Amino acid sequence: MGKKCIPGIICIENMTLFVLIILIGLVIYFIYNHSGQKIHQTPQSSQKIIIVPSSPQQPSLIGIATRANDSFNDPYAPPLKNDGYIYPTNSGDIRGIPVNIETRGTGMSYQQVGILTPTGGNNTNDLILPLMGRKLMNGRDKWQYYTMANGNGTINTKLPVSVNGKSCTGEYGCNDIQNGDTVYVEGYNTVFTATVYENGTFSYIPYI
Repeated sequence: MGKKCIPGIICIENMTLFVLIILIGLVIYFIYNHSGQKIHQTPQSSQKIIIVPSSPQQPSLIGIATRANDSFNDPYAPPLKNDGYIYPTNSGDIRGIPVNIETRGTGMSYQQVGILTPTGGNNTNDLILPLMGRKLMNGRDKWQYYTMANGNGTINTKLPVSVNGKSCTGEYGCNDIQNGDTVYVEGYNTVFTATVYENGTFSYIPYI
């Protein structure tokens, strides 16, 4: 005859209690492991790197100006020296005010506009010099010219050009050199004749 429990009291056998304890332990174990895996698998918040561009600041100009117009290495840079100093704009020195700002239009860049050859009768071993020039200012028929020496061990030597005793390399330039004009080149004891290239600005396009 089986055992009977007193009314109001739950009776559990020892074996049943042991099985329940094992089941509860297994459930707790699985729950703990499952929650731990979720914690490890939770991706870390991605770190965003925001690059804030710095406000453009005008570079501090100290000492001599840059070599933007390198008359030694650049064949299109005129033979002009820059013996002025540029002072920092934030130094309180009035010499830091920018200068050489064109207010009457932008001039042309230097280009080879022709060649210079010695006048007839001068023995210069078939010397030919390039004539480099640019229009000085829009609205004026003034040009600046120079040439470059070649041979005799010279390396990119820029030479001023003069017409009628007036330097064509200076600030105000000279009149436009035409084909057949005679010019004088510093460093040569001879007169040169200019051969100017044809103007290629305008051309007829038949299919337009």
